[in-house]
Amino acid sequence: MKRYFGWVVAGSLMVGACLCGFSSEWQIGSVMDFTDQRVAEKFASFEKKQDVELVYQALDMVEGAERDAPAADAGAGEPVIAHRLRFLAALDRNIDPHWDPKNLPVHGVPLPSEHRVVFPSGEVDPATIPDPVQRAEYVKALKANRDYASHYDVQFQLRRIDERATRDLQRLIAEKYAGSERRQQFEDLLAASPVSESRKERLRAFMAKEQQP
Repeated sequence: MKRYFGWVVAGSLMVGACLCGFSSEWQIGSVMDFTDQRVAEKFASFEKKQDVELVYQALDMVEGAERDAPAADAGAGEPVIAHRLRFLAALDRNIDPHWDPKNLPVHGVPLPSEHRVVFPSGEVDPATIPDPVQRAEYVKALKANRDYASHYDVQFQLRRIDERATRDLQRLIAEKYAGSERRQQFEDLLAASPVSESRKERLRAFMAKEQQP
């Protein structure tokens, strides 16, 4: 009878341990899935409004989900890193590879000339330009200049976000995949991610550097 009771207790403990592990993994997955949805919504809004604050909010959500993941859970690393990779994939889709930080926007555009006289540069009320053709051209030039200034600022800030997110991802990789024996696990995770090939190559180079003696 005592032996039977011991088996029952031991079996209950094993089931409880399994359920705890399952619950922990389920909680991590649920948090990540919900965060993925919210992050996707933030990027969708950003792509319409070009408000970089939305991307900062998305990154804050990613970092918050990481803080909620159990620190002692060895299995928490993969969903956390996979989540980071999905964020970077969305970020990369919005980074202009042709953006040149040296090509600074300028204030104002040259006014149209009349009778070979060039008006001083700067923004003026287009209504003060009497010729309708020149006025329309000036309005178009003003819009193009403002659009470029806005694009420049957005791209500048996206790269600051990229630096922050990449730095944190590299820290996580160094923590979770230390040792050459875990290289294949990292490769599998990277292969399944939606990040670009150029991003994958940069992360592989970082991983190889970390594993050097």
